[in-house]
Amino acid sequence: MRPITLRSGLILVVIATLLPIGTLSVVQALASLNYSRVLIGNQLIASALATAGRERDPLIIAQHTLVTLSDSEAVRAMGPGCRDGLKAGLLGNPSLTNFARSDATGQARCSVLPFKAPLSFADDAWWQRGIKQKGFSISSPIVGPISKRNVLIGMLPLWKADGSNDGAITVAINLAWLQKSLGRASKSEAATIAVTDAEGQIILINGDAKLPKLKTAPAVGQIAEAASDDGTIWMYSAAPLYDNALYIVYAEPRAVVMATSLAQVKINLILPILAILLASLALWLGTNAIVIKWLTSLRQLTAQFASGDYRGDPYGFATAPREIAQLSDELHGMARTIQMRSGDLQNALDAKTTLTLEIHHRVKNNLQIVSSLLNLQARRIEDPAARAALSQTRARIGALAQIHRLLYEDSNGDDEGEVDIGRLLTDLCVQLRALHRHQSNVDLVCEATRCLLPVDNAVPLSLFTVEAITNCFCHAFPEGREGFIRLSFVLNDGEALLVIADDGIGYRASDESHSMGRQLMEAFAHQLGALLSVESGDGSGTIVRLAYQIGNKEKTARINSDGRGL
Repeated sequence: MRPITLRSGLILVVIATLLPIGTLSVVQALASLNYSRVLIGNQLIASALATAGRERDPLIIAQHTLVTLSDSEAVRAMGPGCRDGLKAGLLGNPSLTNFARSDATGQARCSVLPFKAPLSFADDAWWQRGIKQKGFSISSPIVGPISKRNVLIGMLPLWKADGSNDGAITVAINLAWLQKSLGRASKSEAATIAVTDAEGQIILINGDAKLPKLKTAPAVGQIAEAASDDGTIWMYSAAPLYDNALYIVYAEPRAVVMATSLAQVKINLILPILAILLASLALWLGTNAIVIKWLTSLRQLTAQFASGDYRGDPYGFATAPREIAQLSDELHGMARTIQMRSGDLQNALDAKTTLTLEIHHRVKNNLQIVSSLLNLQARRIEDPAARAALSQTRARIGALAQIHRLLYEDSNGDDEGEVDIGRLLTDLCVQLRALHRHQSNVDLVCEATRCLLPVDNAVPLSLFTVEAITNCFCHAFPEGREGFIRLSFVLNDGEALLVIADDGIGYRASDESHSMGRQLMEAFAHQLGALLSVESGDGSGTIVRLAYQIGNKEKTARINSDGRGL
C-alpha cells in the first residue's frame, strides 16, 4: 500500500473540525449580547425619564410660586407687607426654605427669614446670571446668603410697566429635602441616581457609589459609559430635571446589568469552543503522526547539515509521507553537492587570501624602498625647496605604505579590504613627526577614534592628512615659533569628521587658494565626496575640517580607544 500523501492526510483531519459551526455560534452570541444591551439601555432611559419626572416637582412648584408672588402688590412694592406676602409661599411646600425680594441693584429688601441689612446679591454669580434672564432660572448649589443652608436658588426677574428692571424674587430650594426625595426614588439594588449640573458635576447622589464626572447632555435619551477611579464601568442615561441646568442621571454597573446576558453568551460560546477543542485534539494527534514527527526529523537533519556535518541516513524517511520522503532525498543530494563545492571554495579562498596578503606585503616593501630612495636622493640635494618637495612626496608614499602594512597585519585571514583608521592616523602622525623632527618647537597631537573603514576611504583620507599636517609644519610656524598641531577624527552615526587645527600665524584665504597643497586637499576631498572647510586669518591659526558620509554603515565597526598624543 502506497503511503498517504501529506496533503490528503491534512485535508482529512481538517474536515473533522467544527470551525464553521463555532464561527456561527460566535456570531449568534454576539448578536444576542448586542440585543440584550439594547434592551438594558431602553430600561435605563425609561428609569432616568421616570425619575426626572418625579424629582422635577419641587422645581415646578418653586417656579409657579414665584410667578404667583410676582402678582402680589405688597411683594412688588417691597413695603411693610412684603414679608407676609412672601411667607405665604412657604405654606405646604417643605422643599422650599426661604423667599426673598431684592431691588434692581441686588439689595435684599425683604425676606421670610430674617437677615442683617444691608445685604446685596449684586456680586454673586447666580444673581448676575439670573437678572439677565427673561424668566425663571436655577443656580448651581450654594450656601444660601440668608438661610445659610445648602440650597439651589430659583430666581424670577421683575419688570416695571416701562420695561425697566424692577429687581427679582428668589426662592431657596432645600438640597437636604431634595436628597431625601432622591433617596425615596424607586431603583434597582445596584443602581445609583444622581443630580448633576450641565457640566456633569454631581450635585446630589442616592447612595455611596463613587460616580465619575459624566457627560450628561449627550446622554439625554441615549446610553453612555464612564469609568470610575476604582475601575468600575458605569452604564447610564440622563434626563433633564430643569431646562439645561440640571439633569437626573440613572446609572448601573455594566458588570451587574450585563451579567445575565454575558452568562448566556458564555454558554453559547463554551459549547462550540469545547467542540473545537476536541476537534483540535484530533487534529493535533493526526498531524503529529502524519506531519510533525517527520518535520522534526527534517529539522534535525537540516540543523546537522547547517553545522557542517553532511552525514545523514537517506533511508530514515522510507516510511514517511511521499512528499517528505522526496524532500529528504533532495536535502541529502544538496548536502553532497555543498560538501564538494565547499571544499573547492575553501581551497580557492585560502589561495586568494594568501596571494592578497603577499601582494600587500610586497607593495608595502616596494613603497618603503621608494621612500628610502627618495630619502637618499633628498640628502644629496642642496636646494631647500627641492628637498622639501621630495620630503612631501616621501610622506605621501609613506601613507600608502602604512595602509598596505595594516592590510597585511590586520587581515585576520579575511579579504574585506578594511583598515583601522585610528591606528593609521596615529602611525601617520608618528611618521610626520619624525619627518619634521628638526621642528621640535611644534607639538603634534593625534586623537583618532579607532574604527574600520574601507581602503577606498582610507587612501584619500590619509593623503589628505599628510597634505594638511605638512602645510602646518611648513607654513604655520616660521622662524622657530612655538605652537601645536592637533588632529582629531571622530565617527558618529556613519558620518566621519576630520579636524586638523594649529595655533600658528594663519594666512589669508587668497594667499593659499592656488597652492599645490590646497589643490591636492580639494582633490582628495572631492574623491571622498566630502565637505571641506578652512578657517584662518593673520595670526589666528588655521582649522581644516573634512566631513563626509561613510558609504556602508553596517560594515563600519567601532573600536573604543583613547586618543594618544605624540
